[in-house]
Amino acid sequence: MNSFIKNKQGFTLIEIMAVLVIMGVMGSIAIHKINTISGSAEDRALGTGIGELNVRETMIWTNAKFATGGWISGGDAAVWAVMSINTDLGSEYSWTVGPGANGGTLSFKSRSIALTRTLSTDTMSGRWSP
Repeated sequence: MNSFIKNKQGFTLIEIMAVLVIMGVMGSIAIHKINTISGSAEDRALGTGIGELNVRETMIWTNAKFATGGWISGGDAAVWAVMSINTDLGSEYSWTVGPGANGGTLSFKSRSIALTRTLSTDTMSGRWSP
């Protein structure tokens, strides 16, 4: 019996509990960081979507302006007629409101942002902004 006590191997209950507590704290911190990273990635994706809408708007406005040799009759309505069919940004994006000539609400996964659209004029294309 004396040799058994001298050669004890393994971990005590307190040591095991301490390791579990430390792992639990580290796990909760990791989950919080992952949620934060995921949310900021969705925000960046919305920003990218807004940028894409602005590029498309500018291209359509430029085509309308230069194809006819000047500002077209119907102005913004003619630009919007083409832009309205070019607002699909991909499968992860959706419009919960709109899009319309004055804006809409763009969503990416669980994030949404309300956008306004300024009208196109003879000197500047329409602009999408939060």
